[in-house]
Amino acid sequence: MIKLIGVGVWAALVALGSSYLMSALFAPTPVAAEKKAPTYFDGLDYRSTDSVTIPMISDETIKGYILARFVYTIDGTIGNKLKVPPDPFILDEVFRRLYSTDNFDFDHPEKFDLKALTDGIRDAVNKRYGMKLVHELMVEQFDYIAKKDARGAGAGAGENPASVVKIGAPAH
Repeated sequence: MIKLIGVGVWAALVALGSSYLMSALFAPTPVAAEKKAPTYFDGLDYRSTDSVTIPMISDETIKGYILARFVYTIDGTIGNKLKVPPDPFILDEVFRRLYSTDNFDFDHPEKFDLKALTDGIRDAVNKRYGMKLVHELMVEQFDYIAKKDARGAGAGAGENPASVVKIGAPAH
């Protein structure tokens, strides 16, 4: 009986070994994945800042308010290692530049140069960090509300409480 069990175990081992050897020898070799060139957006994360409200002052009086929110691209690996995210620096630069601007046309706010604003903010933030951290800065929201419309003066039932001038297109 022991001989019969020994022959059965030996036959099973020979069958398993030969099956493994045949599958290893005749298995198709895996084709190495073709390494594709990275695109511009590989590894970049999109992050959104909080909204900021900036009073626009002219002739020592508040003329209105700018409501702004931005989206920026940042290298994901670097962004995850930062102890201080770039959001406060971006919002600080936005506030400084818009609060101190002299060329804002209150009658035609849609003519404001957003490209110069976003490029200047991006470059200033990168300079503060000492490296190219923010790759692109885009406008998600940029609205101007005149002071007379800010509190919804004259807003009754069904009336629009504030006339908002949207400046620029939202980022997608």
